[in-house]
Formats: sequence, C-alpha cells, structure tokens
Amino acid sequence: MSDFYWVLHNEAGSDLRSSDRFENKEDAEQWMGREWSSLLEEGAETVTLFEGDKKHYRMGLRSE
Repeated sequence: MSDFYWVLHNEAGSDLRSSDRFENKEDAEQWMGREWSSLLEEGAETVTLFEGDKKHYRMGLRSE
C-alpha cells in the first residue's frame, strides 16, 4: 500500500513542498480540512493529493 500525501503549489503553479505522509485518503483529507488556512498563509494556492505516484485530484484552497 502506498502512502497518501499532498503537494502544495503556489499561485504560479510551482511546487512549494509535500506534506507528511498518511496511511489512508481519509486521514490525508482530514489533515487538509484542519490545515488549509495555515497553508494559504504559507503561500499555497492549490494542492494535489497523491497516493504514491498516482495523482488523485487537485483543488484550490480559496473559496472563490
């Protein structure tokens, strides 16, 4: 089983960093639900959820 993790992207779409690793998708999504506002303050505008090398989805952090 692969770990789940987020890749944070800035406004230009460049990668900022990856999150910690999570054992499952639910844990990764719960973490994002708690941390999204602090990630915005860090400069992230969008995030992508990965499972190993597999891209699940990309989403914006703003409610626009």
